[in-house]
Amino acid sequence: MTNEQIVSEIRNGYSVTDYMQLLYESNLPLIKKFIKPYAAYEPMEDLLQESYFGLWEAVQHYETSVNVRFMDYAEYWIRQSVQCYLEKCGFTIGIPSHTRHKIAHLLYLTN
Repeated sequence: MTNEQIVSEIRNGYSVTDYMQLLYESNLPLIKKFIKPYAAYEPMEDLLQESYFGLWEAVQHYETSVNVRFMDYAEYWIRQSVQCYLEKCGFTIGIPSHTRHKIAHLLYLTN
């Protein structure tokens, strides 16, 4: 079964848990590749759990009518999910994301 077929089954409500597990496990090497750059910031197990949520979001938003492979589309959602997790949990002091973006922009301008 292709990823796109699995996504269609999930969206149709057939054995959602089983098909999500199949989708996740069959794409685990690729998911690990997506999140490897973030492994220096948090344990890989936490990032893998967060990537599952990103995969779920990708399933919810994926349009089968568009001629794009599912995992190409899911990469965006997985990375976004992990990045948001790191923004929320990666700092000792909670700094709002818009403030962190301003700081990063100012640091970029000064270098």
